[in-house]
Order: sequence, then C-alpha cells, then structure tokens
Amino acid sequence: MTRRRWMLWGAAVALLAGCGAEVHDGPYEGAPPKGESLGEMRQQAGEALARYDQAVLAAADLTTVDVTPPPWKSPPGISIEAATGVRTGTRLTVTFTGAAGPATEPCGVDYRAEAVESANAVVVIVIAQPYATDEACLLSGHPRTATLELARPLGARVVLEARQGLPVLLTTG
Repeated sequence: MTRRRWMLWGAAVALLAGCGAEVHDGPYEGAPPKGESLGEMRQQAGEALARYDQAVLAAADLTTVDVTPPPWKSPPGISIEAATGVRTGTRLTVTFTGAAGPATEPCGVDYRAEAVESANAVVVIVIAQPYATDEACLLSGHPRTATLELARPLGARVVLEARQGLPVLLTTG
C-alpha cells in the first residue's frame, strides 16, 4: 500500500512539473521573464502603435501629438530609454537598463531587440535571454544597448517604448 501511494505521488509530481512548460513562438531561443511571452509583447507593441496612430490622426499638427498610455498598471517588457539612428537608414540602437554582464556569466543576460512598425512610429521590443531562468539576481540597473534593423528607413517616424507606448528621446545623425 505504501509503495502504491509513493507511485501516485511521483506521478502527480511529474504531471504537475510538466504543467509549467511554456510555449514560445518566433526565433527567440530563451525564455522571456515569467508572465511574459514574445507573442504578448508583440501584441502590446501593436496596441501601442494603434494608440499612437490614432493620436496622430487626432492631432492638428505633429508637434501636438498626445498619446494616452494603456489602462494597465504594470505591463510586461523592458522599457527603452532612448534611441539612436539615421533618418535615411534602417539601423536603430536603443538604450535601456539591464543586467551587468552577458548571459555567459551567472546573473548575466543577453539582449536583442525587434521592431513593430507603422507609417508613423516604431515600437521597440527588448527581449532578454538570461544565463539561467531560475536565478534570483539583484544585479540589474546597468546601461545596456541593443541594435536592430527596421523594415524600412526610419524617416520622420518616432520611436516608442513598448510598455507605455510613449515616445523616447531619438538622436539622429
């Protein structure tokens, strides 16, 4: 009877362990932070673009575009702080706050960025690939950058951060 009970407990533990598995889409190899998925971040970026595009349509001129942040309190993702690029180019470098070192080190993280674009704006999603997903690290707060390629030249478009959909400082050369 005791052996049977242990077998049932073992089966239950094995079943529950498999329930936490996450399914990821796209080329991303690492696991986004808990509670986030690349699909959710892309959807959030699309919603930010839609809000910005609506604000552009409602504005009398492009100097008075008033964007309303989303109603949620703590959306997922890493906010970019600034962007650097050339108006005639497709390469964009974004700065944000992250881990001190690369993912080859304990508590390190590698970052990559991708863009969701419209005619009026570019939303940049920063994707983190940590050294280990089960680490408890307090070593964040370091300036980091990621470079991405846009589908077409930046032109007159603004760059928006993904969490609130608000414009960031853009330095152009």
